[in-house]
Amino acid sequence: MYDRSGFLSAIRNVQQSPRLLCAGFQRDLSALLDQELPEDAARKTMAHMQACSDCAEFFEAIRLQALAHRDLAVPGSLSRRLRRMRGDDLFEGLTDSEIIRRMAAALYQLGKAYVLLATDDEYLLRVAEEPVVIDSFAAGEANELAQAAQHTGACCVDEGLLRTRTEDNLAQGRKLLEEALRLKPQFSEALLYHGFVCQVQGEPEEAQQAYHQVFLRSERMTNRAHAAIQLGMLYDRAGDHRRALQMYRWVMASGLVHRKPEFAFVLFNVAVEHVALGDLDAAAEMFSRIRRHHPTTWESARKWLRNSPELLQRLGQHAPCRAEFEATDSAFFAA
Repeated sequence: MYDRSGFLSAIRNVQQSPRLLCAGFQRDLSALLDQELPEDAARKTMAHMQACSDCAEFFEAIRLQALAHRDLAVPGSLSRRLRRMRGDDLFEGLTDSEIIRRMAAALYQLGKAYVLLATDDEYLLRVAEEPVVIDSFAAGEANELAQAAQHTGACCVDEGLLRTRTEDNLAQGRKLLEEALRLKPQFSEALLYHGFVCQVQGEPEEAQQAYHQVFLRSERMTNRAHAAIQLGMLYDRAGDHRRALQMYRWVMASGLVHRKPEFAFVLFNVAVEHVALGDLDAAAEMFSRIRRHHPTTWESARKWLRNSPELLQRLGQHAPCRAEFEATDSAFFAA
């Protein structure tokens, strides 16, 4: 059972006196809450909170308020509490349920950003190159803070520092995703990323549970397809090729392969499962379909096979499969 005392204690200890927030951070957080360019806003917000303690404490306070409200569900209390905090127009005119929904979306986007930071080198570079702009102010304490931040280098996040925090970033990403799910339990996108984190951290059963929820309950076909593909990959790794094939076939039956070309790679997965099950004739038919109708996936399939010598050898020993690849490259199996 979840212990609510930690939330209550944290809320009581939150300093609600006016705090100085960077105007740029407020803009990015507002965009994140409004789901305007959420990935870009998430990257900026995440990087900024690494550098600015005032803004990090402010976000921590509103996060705790939302999570505590979800557990205690006192009608109308959340919007009143948040309006007392310093954050211009972030929650003006919103009901408690709307604030909860927006906070869940913001926590998901930030959680996703931390997960990508821990697992995707290209994303790491994008974050590291993104300076955290601390706006200039006319005079007084705010101007002094901005100048001090520029002087000390606190306005940007060092790539080396981010790279050394891989495990911390993954843990932080998981925590934020789980909080998004606490606010919105059937949040399909958050469940998908939570499943991914569980996979990375060696928890296949937890990952399978998350994907299964999305596959059974999501109203969006693309989310269900992503969940089916991830389930298929888990079954494949576990050696359950028949169930993996069922998942990939479901994606084919959904029609997404025709409507969204980015899903065409699932045809290759189907062919591979046929090979694993010893049905090389069916694999040859699927490779033929890929070659004739999905040229981009066909080129990718050739690269994937070259990185799988055992699979390549099996295909080379089966005449129909061999013929499909030699139709476009007579020396494919000799390379």
